[in-house]
Amino acid sequence: MDYDVLVVGGGPSGCATARDIAAEGFKVFVAEEHSVVGEPLQCSGFISSRALQLSRVSNRVILNELKGALVYAPDNRILNLVGERIYGVAIDRVAFDQELALQAEAAGAELHSSSRVVHLASIPGGIKARIQKGCSVSTEQEVSCRLVIGADGHSSLVAKWLGLPHPSQKVSIYSAEVELPSTNEQVVEIFLGQWFAPGWFAWVIPTRRGLARVGTGVTKQGAFSAGRPGCARQLFTSLVEAHPDIFKGLRVLKSTGGVLPIGLMAQSYGPHALLVGDAACHTKPISGGGLYLGLEAARLCAEAAVSSLKANDYSSKFLSRYQRDWEGKVGKEISCGFMHREVFLNMSDQEISNIITFLDTPHWRRLILKYADLDYHSILASKLALAPLWAQRFLINGLISFVNGYSRITGKSSKGTAPDGFVE
Repeated sequence: MDYDVLVVGGGPSGCATARDIAAEGFKVFVAEEHSVVGEPLQCSGFISSRALQLSRVSNRVILNELKGALVYAPDNRILNLVGERIYGVAIDRVAFDQELALQAEAAGAELHSSSRVVHLASIPGGIKARIQKGCSVSTEQEVSCRLVIGADGHSSLVAKWLGLPHPSQKVSIYSAEVELPSTNEQVVEIFLGQWFAPGWFAWVIPTRRGLARVGTGVTKQGAFSAGRPGCARQLFTSLVEAHPDIFKGLRVLKSTGGVLPIGLMAQSYGPHALLVGDAACHTKPISGGGLYLGLEAARLCAEAAVSSLKANDYSSKFLSRYQRDWEGKVGKEISCGFMHREVFLNMSDQEISNIITFLDTPHWRRLILKYADLDYHSILASKLALAPLWAQRFLINGLISFVNGYSRITGKSSKGTAPDGFVE
């Protein structure tokens, strides 16, 4: 074989996995389709200090420290959740990705940019990949490997090659880096409502004085319940128009879009293959954040790959240990988030405003500030489940979802096919 491992995708999960495998002395090829690692930016770049530590990336990527959030209900009531401690940091996400790529290369992995894997085929003892360099078919090359790792996002070629189902839900995102003179430098602003974020939420994350990242998202389920089809970019415009005081003086510097997969993958492995990161739905169903879960899974993915290489066993049975490992570490968090998300999807704007009104008391604000955690939403969710309106919804919708639930969470319908995607 040309290589022991081919990692498809040079994002954080792919590079962290490649780093740990190469550090064990194995020959690793990382195929990154973009010309520059980390670009285009497709992430809000708001993470916990825990996630930063797990990545081994230096603190130099930190742009801002944030101490809480202002949550805007659909009726414009504001829930003030600003505390004293630092709840998360806004990072230079491009620099973050590039430092992880340098870690992988320092460990011995070969990182090839402008390299898009366009075809996979089984061969005796491994897999052969056809890789397109740049935009020219004439510059294609073939690489053989014992093991392929799909870190290639929500529309993973590796997952399709394995015949695995699509995520049960996808969130279409539009976001922008902007100049925003009136932004609050230490507070995230979150906007709820079907008019500009059906089935999701909108956000403002300050990065530096007068600069911020602003975005919104939409799911097919959310748009359907809101009766308002539309793309995320149109919803972004609606958000700005609905809050002229907040967005006064806004000037878009750079915009981007993306897709977040949501669900719990019932299978993230196959013969000679593993999935990690967004390709395996290692994302939080409540916020869409994927860095912490993806990095935790990357560590376990690398361990499974190294064990497989040392044992010279690439069978599905041997590699299935990876599924058990990551489900044991982050699976419950994903499942819990998905159940609470199902409740949210079934709430009207009026009900959401009522919940915000109910929580706007000293008792609930203290509780939220005490238990809020960017990586483990289940801790706070278990406390908020006691709020009467939410509890009623959770008992009615959550338990029904649980009874029917595993097929919905994994994306498998009764016929074994995946639901449709998101609003284009």
